[in-house]
Amino acid sequence: MNKFRATTLVTAILVLIVGAWAQRKAPLALKQTIPVTGLNKDGDFDHFAADVPGHRLFLTAEDNSAVEIFDLGAGKLVHTITDVKAPHSMVYRADLKKLFIVDGGAGELRIYDSDSYKPTGSVKLRDDADSMTYDPSTKYM
Repeated sequence: MNKFRATTLVTAILVLIVGAWAQRKAPLALKQTIPVTGLNKDGDFDHFAADVPGHRLFLTAEDNSAVEIFDLGAGKLVHTITDVKAPHSMVYRADLKKLFIVDGGAGELRIYDSDSYKPTGSVKLRDDADSMTYDPSTKYM
């Protein structure tokens, strides 16, 4: 019983220390705004992927059947991928120079070269597929 109490006490102290440390961090600050132009429909922009070293942001415009690619250094839209029906989540793999996009409308994982944005392949999925993630330690998608 004493071991349980000691473990509980140590856990509680750690939680309080981490909570206090997290509260001291400065809040996020807006650095820039980039207009999203050329989209015909308002809609869902809930999936993003980032190429931090390349200063790019990938955005799914699901209701517009498009993936928008922004150059964050230049502050502008640099490319739009339009051969997707309902793009959902994405994973950017810098080691492969590939952008993987789940297209729920087509029930496919679409693979694009991240330099030319040309399609390089696809994997059939179930209709309305959505979420995806990548584990760099196992290299499993």
